[in-house]
Amino acid sequence: MAQHVEITRANWSDPTQRKHFIDLCLHEANSGFRSGGTLKPSSWPRIIKELEKLVGKRFNQKQLKNAWDYMKKQYLTWSRLITMMGDGYNSVTKTFDLPTERWEEYLQKYPEAKQFRYRPLANAEELEALFGGVLAIGPKNGSSEGMDNTSSTHSTSMPCEIPISLEEDDNLQRKLHWEQTADDEVRVPHRKKKRKLDQIEAKVNSITCAWENLEGPSVQECMKILRQLFTFENPLYFVAANAFCKKKEYRELWMDMESDQERIGWIWSLRK
Repeated sequence: MAQHVEITRANWSDPTQRKHFIDLCLHEANSGFRSGGTLKPSSWPRIIKELEKLVGKRFNQKQLKNAWDYMKKQYLTWSRLITMMGDGYNSVTKTFDLPTERWEEYLQKYPEAKQFRYRPLANAEELEALFGGVLAIGPKNGSSEGMDNTSSTHSTSMPCEIPISLEEDDNLQRKLHWEQTADDEVRVPHRKKKRKLDQIEAKVNSITCAWENLEGPSVQECMKILRQLFTFENPLYFVAANAFCKKKEYRELWMDMESDQERIGWIWSLRK
């Protein structure tokens, strides 16, 4: 007769339990077991086993999938809030210093953001890596027992305290963004899409070469670091590229930043 295994009631507000779960999911994602917007089926039994070792509790696959969906929804809610209200972000408290009327106006449209009115998103950097399309790239201290310690997140969507606005430059915007012609189809075959992406990458390269003689750090120097953070398919890639071409001060600030987290936060602050 099969031995009965007691399933624990899940509590993902527990910081230790939540952190272990997220770290294990990151390990699976970074090991090639991501499948679309979730993990491959083979990942869940491994996570169940490791969580039991780490927290002494047994969960089932449905609980873990529900946790994944719950935290993904939290991240998307937080990400939208950062994008739309980033100018009120307090990097010390990691919350938003916004007038009451502004909060009320925002919550009327996005009531799910109420959870972040007085407290930050727990494990924001790890959730950015898990759900924001940025995977781990280096060693990390304090990795979970039973897993290798080769994974580490390197980014976050945290904005700078003071947003920077870029003045309009229609000519440059036309160069940096997708060319649109009168006979473009809304849907194009995969091969045509790939050719179009190749054309965009070549166009960006040509633009950066044209600016390499500007004062201060060159656009190419800045783009080299940017390409380690994003591909040109990410909208933030073009936000930063636009900034590099606009002002020497932006390039100097970018090169002087000490971490990827700081750089990504700065790019987010440029978004209008």
